[in-house]
Amino acid sequence: MRPLTIFIWKSWKERLLAERLMRKAKIADTFLKQNNYHWEETFWWMLARNFGLKVNAGAFEAIARSVPVNILAKHKNQIHQLEALLFGQARLLDAQFSEDYPKLLQKEYRFLKEKYKLQPIHLPVHFLRMRPGNFPTIRLAQLAMLVHESAHLFSRIKEAAAPEGIIKWFDVTANDYWHYHYRFDEASSYKKKKLGKTMTDNIIINTICPVLFAYGNYHGEQIYKDKAIRFLEKIKSESNAISKGFQKAGIENKNAFDSQALIELKNEYCNYKRCLECGIGNAILKG
Repeated sequence: MRPLTIFIWKSWKERLLAERLMRKAKIADTFLKQNNYHWEETFWWMLARNFGLKVNAGAFEAIARSVPVNILAKHKNQIHQLEALLFGQARLLDAQFSEDYPKLLQKEYRFLKEKYKLQPIHLPVHFLRMRPGNFPTIRLAQLAMLVHESAHLFSRIKEAAAPEGIIKWFDVTANDYWHYHYRFDEASSYKKKKLGKTMTDNIIINTICPVLFAYGNYHGEQIYKDKAIRFLEKIKSESNAISKGFQKAGIENKNAFDSQALIELKNEYCNYKRCLECGIGNAILKG
């Protein structure tokens, strides 16, 4: 890039990121209106949706909506009760099991379901065409462990000075049963089911930063919006077809700030041939 184009790209990149964060913040705004502006609840819904990845996002969000944070808080010290709630609401405890642990979860869930008058979700969770490490059973077990090991998570995230602290909070491993399983009643070779740095980065990018941005926007506090942007600058860039395409064209992709801006550029401008509205496209066309 020429010096002038580099300057234009820097300012345009900042605008692209702001547009992307605003787009994602609108999801939080919608959730807030649905739960009477409960920020911890909103964060829980978005976090669970993120854990479901693309394939199970809708189902995981439905699970989170069906088990409010106040119920989870009452059982956070008992990991098997948290798993019973999440797996039961996902209808993953409906089978006949031979192993003791899923039988225990079934027993716990029957009691908790009656106690809280819970209604299991109707959306199915999917296992097909995904790596075993991303199976909904594993992601729900990791989500349960995160709830078990943390309290008032969004309140803590708001006060975090850097993403490194958040990464430590998300350094969770599913309980011992899952060391030998990917699904109930199906034994596998030993492997600890750790959440992992890549998934944690994904959560910071797609849940934590958008909710922080939404919080700052709602309360008119720029400090939280700036924090969201600062966190993205410190997180490793995403590697996907979009970022790789831009890198081949000589566009830098050094952190999540860059990769999120590039995704916004491709999805919202390039795909719709909005070249005249694009800072770089306009500069190139004007020569």
